[in-house]
Amino acid sequence: MLKALYNAIRGDAAPTVIEIKGRNYTSKNVVPVSTPTPAKLTVSTLTGLVDYIKSNVDELNVSSLLCHVESPSKVTLNSNLLGDFADRAAFLAAELHQLQIPLNKYLDAEAFNILLQSCFVEPEDSMQGTDRGLVLKYVSNVKKTLEAGYEDDGVSQGVTVKKGISGSENVVLPNPVTLRPYRTFVEVEQPASKFVFRARDDDGMQFMLVEADGGAWRGEAMKNIKAFLETAVPGLNVIA
Repeated sequence: MLKALYNAIRGDAAPTVIEIKGRNYTSKNVVPVSTPTPAKLTVSTLTGLVDYIKSNVDELNVSSLLCHVESPSKVTLNSNLLGDFADRAAFLAAELHQLQIPLNKYLDAEAFNILLQSCFVEPEDSMQGTDRGLVLKYVSNVKKTLEAGYEDDGVSQGVTVKKGISGSENVVLPNPVTLRPYRTFVEVEQPASKFVFRARDDDGMQFMLVEADGGAWRGEAMKNIKAFLETAVPGLNVIA
């Protein structure tokens, strides 16, 4: 009983600073009190972030703001350092609702065709021919043949495709191919990446795209976001 009372009194006592071998320690755990900050707003586009800064309804000092491009799909707008503990207030975050692009897995011809047309950008110079158009051509015209099948040396693949109305010919699939999936905010250019294009006959032709740029597109996307924000809001401090 007395021990419990003693421990309770010790627990209520204010912490003390103890010096041991030249270093300061406290007699109990303490938690710093953070600087009060507003609740963070969230938008889904870079345009929403720019509109918030330009409207300046919260009367912020733009020159003191720090815009952090955290990833190709997230940008936060932060304050400068606040208070004794150098806290930051996160005023707003732009978070992209990303398309779920099924890479690195085989799809049947119809699903793959839809994927290419709905989730990949067709460059403005498409009249000159693009890898996206080339892949679409192969997927749309590939023909399953039990006699010829397809050849595969691990890098390039030979398949039989339709030619004209009734004929067919053996061709080599293009590899690698350069494509631009929708992977970052639509306000900026979608980075181009190399993909390995594969086909197989598994009771019906199937196709797959495998990323082959080591994630380099992420750095390019973040650089594009930084450039967009610096142009849209002159004087804004942006890091990526």
